[in-house]
Amino acid sequence: MNQTIVQFYPDATKSLIALTDTLLVSAAARTKKPFYLALSGGETARSLFEIWRNRYGDLSHWKNVRFFWVDERCVSPKEEESNFYWAEKLFFNPVGINPDHIYRIHGEESPDKEAERYARLIADMLPDQNGVPRFDCTLLGIGEDEHVASIFGNDTELLQSDDLYAVSQHPVTGQKRITQTGEVILASREILIALVGERKKELLYRLVTRKDQTITPATYILSHTSRATIFTEIELNSRELSLQRELSLQ
Repeated sequence: MNQTIVQFYPDATKSLIALTDTLLVSAAARTKKPFYLALSGGETARSLFEIWRNRYGDLSHWKNVRFFWVDERCVSPKEEESNFYWAEKLFFNPVGINPDHIYRIHGEESPDKEAERYARLIADMLPDQNGVPRFDCTLLGIGEDEHVASIFGNDTELLQSDDLYAVSQHPVTGQKRITQTGEVILASREILIALVGERKKELLYRLVTRKDQTITPATYILSHTSRATIFTEIELNSRELSLQRELSLQ
């Protein structure tokens, strides 16, 4: 049975700082090789990028980091819906990250062709782990509907897909997205998850206390890795909780 550690901090900012410190310790340990990092989007990512700019703006922290994306909306990088847009606006440009170290998903291109191109890119660049490219660290969020990356409840086949990146579709808006598949997420050396904000309190409570064997993208990922850590300011009944799951897709 896999275990996911939940680390509690006094507030959201301290949670994101702790996550960043964990990330940078791992990056600093790989000074002789690139450190391959997969970024997520959303409101929490924006808060994280602001912290990186304000507290970790020294380029020495990021010199060996290569930036990739977990997922991206199929929009122009100049649109505010783009995950890349916010990373560039809040972090890359202000800090002066080398553009050659940034590998964005081209959301403006044909979704199917771009998923294939990005899959080839990471297959060529990243080290291999049992036939799957391996990121050193993957930053994940978990949606209130328990989606991860852009794998939603209507796309659970992507959790076990042979593709490295695939096209998914938001179940409500119909918007197409390009996303890592489950096997790529699970191959990561480290998975760091930020669950901050009042809206995530019910979500965390469900994940911690759920007794049934309901399979969602979040429960599937958490049940299939022992390398995930959740950072949160949402205190439940204990400061040393862990998630334990044993689930499988049929």
